Amino acid sequence: MLANCLIIFALNTLSTCLGTLKTLFLSRQVIKPAYVTTFLDALIIAYAFKLVAESSGISYIIAFAIGRIAGIFLGNLIENKLAIGLLEVSVFKHPQAGKGLADKLRNIGFSVTTSVGYGMEGRERLILNIILPRKQFPHLEECLQLDGSYNMSVKSINKAYGKIAVQHIAIN
Repeated sequence: MLANCLIIFALNTLSTCLGTLKTLFLSRQVIKPAYVTTFLDALIIAYAFKLVAESSGISYIIAFAIGRIAGIFLGNLIENKLAIGLLEVSVFKHPQAGKGLADKLRNIGFSVTTSVGYGMEGRERLILNIILPRKQFPHLEECLQLDGSYNMSVKSINKAYGKIAVQHIAIN
C-alpha cells in the first residue's frame, strides 16, 4: 500500500511539473518543448489515473493531491533555473546620474535606450529602457545596486526586435 502511494505521489509530482513547464513554455511562446512535455505528461497521468482507479482508500487520493502540490513547486524551481524569456526593465534616475549609469551598463554589455520623462511635481527624470534575457536580470540588479538608489519597473515580454543579447558582462 505505501509503495503504491509513493508511486502515485511521484507520478503526479512529475506530471504536474511537466504540465507547469508546458504552460510556461506556451506563455513564453517556446513551442517545441511544449510538445514533448505534453506527450510525457499524458503518458504519466494516464498511468497514475489507472493506479488510483484500481486502488481503494483515501490514502491514494491524498497521495495524488499532495503530488500536485509538489509538482507545482518543482516545476516553478525548474522554470526559475531555466529563466526562459525576455524582460523589459525601465530604470528611473535623475538626468545626470542616469547618463552615467546608462554608459556603465552599455560598457558591460547591456543594450540601453534612454528617454526623458517627468516624475513627481514635474521633475525631469531619465528613463533607461533595457531589454534583456531573464537569465541576465540578476546581473543587472547587481549593477544597479552598486550604483546606489534607483526605481525601476520590470515587465515580462514575448518578443523584441533589434539588439537584445547581453554580450560579455564583466561587473567591476
